Amino acid sequence: MEGLRDIKGIVEVTDYSFYYLLMTIGIVVVILALSAIWAYRRKSVYKKPQKCKEALRQLKKIDFRDTKQSVYDFTRLAHYAAPERLKAQLDAILKDLEQYKFKKEVSRIDKAVQKRIKTFIREVENG
Repeated sequence: MEGLRDIKGIVEVTDYSFYYLLMTIGIVVVILALSAIWAYRRKSVYKKPQKCKEALRQLKKIDFRDTKQSVYDFTRLAHYAAPERLKAQLDAILKDLEQYKFKKEVSRIDKAVQKRIKTFIREVENG
């Protein structure tokens, strides 16, 4: 029995498993938040081109026989479809279209203005 050693007393072992759990939950929450922000930004970035394409599609369908409606439709849709480089041209066209708005009876759209509108739509379409 001389070869036996004494049994040591109980030693307290610190347990970090609760902290590991909290840290894991925190990392998961941060990753989920970042992925949600990324998805929202990606969705909002791709939303405008879809609006632009839809506006361009509707611009192509404008019927110039109904003057008042075509002027209002062009005004509403052209802002979505027009890129920055064509904003000056759009403003000039919209200024010419002011005479057809806010009146009970309006004449037909001038052929020169119609041609400018169609040219504008082609330029937007060609990018």
